[in-house]
Amino acid sequence: MTKRLLVDKLEFYITNVCNLTCSGCNRYNNYKFSGWQSWDDNKDILHRWAEKIDIRHPVILGGEPLLNVDIVDWFRGINNLWPDHSGVQIQSNGTRIDRVKGLYDVCSNKQGNWVGVSLHSLADCEEIFNRIRNFLVHPIKETEDPTHWMGSRWQFTDKNGVYVHVWLNDHFVQSNIIETPDGKFQLYNSNPDQAHENCTYRQFKNYHMINGKIYKCGPVALMPEFDEQFGFDLSDDDRKLLNSYRPLTIDEFDDRGNDFFNTIDNVIPQCKFCPETYEYTPITFTNLKKSWKKEINTTLS
Repeated sequence: MTKRLLVDKLEFYITNVCNLTCSGCNRYNNYKFSGWQSWDDNKDILHRWAEKIDIRHPVILGGEPLLNVDIVDWFRGINNLWPDHSGVQIQSNGTRIDRVKGLYDVCSNKQGNWVGVSLHSLADCEEIFNRIRNFLVHPIKETEDPTHWMGSRWQFTDKNGVYVHVWLNDHFVQSNIIETPDGKFQLYNSNPDQAHENCTYRQFKNYHMINGKIYKCGPVALMPEFDEQFGFDLSDDDRKLLNSYRPLTIDEFDDRGNDFFNTIDNVIPQCKFCPETYEYTPITFTNLKKSWKKEINTTLS
């Protein structure tokens, strides 16, 4: 096999649907943002990707990835395609960790798969911890170590070596969506270089795989989709710019793959739609969406 290009971390974004309404969500999942990806629709193209790239740290996220009915298939499929990874990570809000059939089984193996939980409110601490305890097999070792090498604040490990890490993420960097008093959605008009310099997506290299295409970051992939569903208040020129970004497709890999990854950390014109400075602000609400079950059933039908 031809030597594959090594990608240190790649985030498989598999759903816009979330059951929480966390203020300031930077992937817009606090709105009624619909759309999800089935494993069957993606498996063939991901098989082709596996021939071209290797991934050291694959992450599955959303939205809330445990609401995707194919989550176990995604977990197994990524394991099979990239078996030499450091462990497939699912990043969840933890509200359904004990409700997904087969999830424990795919974590209970020698490949180091695990669940990461972002706790968005200390008020939800005991409820989420109890769900984690229900998910794992007793006896369970529980530690609180904010200095843990993985950066998690709480760590849970059960008798079979299955583990869950929990981060307290009760502050978000603000979204690039500006909601006006009259209910319109706008974007920033920033200096792209300044916005890119301070961007947390750039700093943490949050490259996204969405619908079989690789994107520099979440916003550049999701802004056009959000615009289709909700409609940004934009000029014609800005809407054209919004839709002009070219993700990397598998068919283009041989021609532009190396150049794409060599320049993926560079500023792009679409950076103008993000703020020039970022502030961590408290999440003011993390409520369950009142109709989330109906929304999910509708979205997944």
